[in-house]
Amino acid sequence: MFASSVMAPISKLQARLLLAGMLFWSATLWAQTSDEAIALLEEMAQAVHQLSYVGTFVYQQGDQLQTMRIIRSVSDAGEVERLVAISGQTREVIRASDRVTCILPEDSSIVVEQASTPRPFTAIPIERLDFLGKHYQIQLADSDRIAGMMARQVNILPRDGYRYGQRLWLDEHSKLPLRSEVFDEQGEIVEKLFFTSLEIRDSIPEEMLLPSSVGDHDQLLELERQLPPRRGISGGAPAAWQSDDLPTGFRQKVQRRHFLPNKFYQVEHHVYSDGLASVSVFVEQLDEGDLPLTGPSRIGGVNVYGHLHNGHLITVLGEVPEITVRQIARSMTPVSSP
Repeated sequence: MFASSVMAPISKLQARLLLAGMLFWSATLWAQTSDEAIALLEEMAQAVHQLSYVGTFVYQQGDQLQTMRIIRSVSDAGEVERLVAISGQTREVIRASDRVTCILPEDSSIVVEQASTPRPFTAIPIERLDFLGKHYQIQLADSDRIAGMMARQVNILPRDGYRYGQRLWLDEHSKLPLRSEVFDEQGEIVEKLFFTSLEIRDSIPEEMLLPSSVGDHDQLLELERQLPPRRGISGGAPAAWQSDDLPTGFRQKVQRRHFLPNKFYQVEHHVYSDGLASVSVFVEQLDEGDLPLTGPSRIGGVNVYGHLHNGHLITVLGEVPEITVRQIARSMTPVSSP
């Protein structure tokens, strides 16, 4: 009311010029904000590989809630990360070099997996941020206080219906992610992670990185040596299957073959990614008597789609909308012989 009483009438031309100026100013502000948000993500991507820390976080997927302790060391010897469950089933995960070791004392089992590039648990798999911006809007939002630290919020919003969105809160000092949320196409949170405490350290004592669920480190190494070798993993073999209709922005990152337990046929495994979201595809030949699960299903925020084609079961899963896994599953076809 006060503003309208002091404003002089303006012509239509003046109104158009004023509107044009406001639109230009808004576009300029948006570009600056987007650039600053991308710069923060770049700093985060470096921080998760450069800093050592000890912390406790809560991880929620669907109705499942877990509390974990994390000890992460970055030194001249490389990156080592140890995760210890504080709630639920007793378990530990140790990531080091090209090996991921999962210790399940209650099941008296140790699982060792080879990983070409194991990433930190708290890292967001963001690659090629300039490319990412084609399929997501990256916005800077307000600050908030998390685990006693001020954090800046970054929103990653999908431009179409083929991917989920994310909200990140990055420590204003270290740029480590203190909280993250993944939300689906309805805006519902399907995955959440937030730290309740975090301490950045110059170094981590070696004993803090050793498993507590096994008698000693030598025993763990001996158990790992006794594990039977994984059969027939091959990353260089030519693909027998391919997608001929990937959702826009998705590209193949991984293609390999390996055996599954109690199977005589190799399973072909593909991973497709848009730089943030990843989708796994498994193609396996069906045996007589198999009762495959087909069609859509959902586990927490992970959508799964099974599809039968030429006597093979194609299973696609990922933290993406159902339309994405369905399209990829139905697009998989045998590679034509040259």
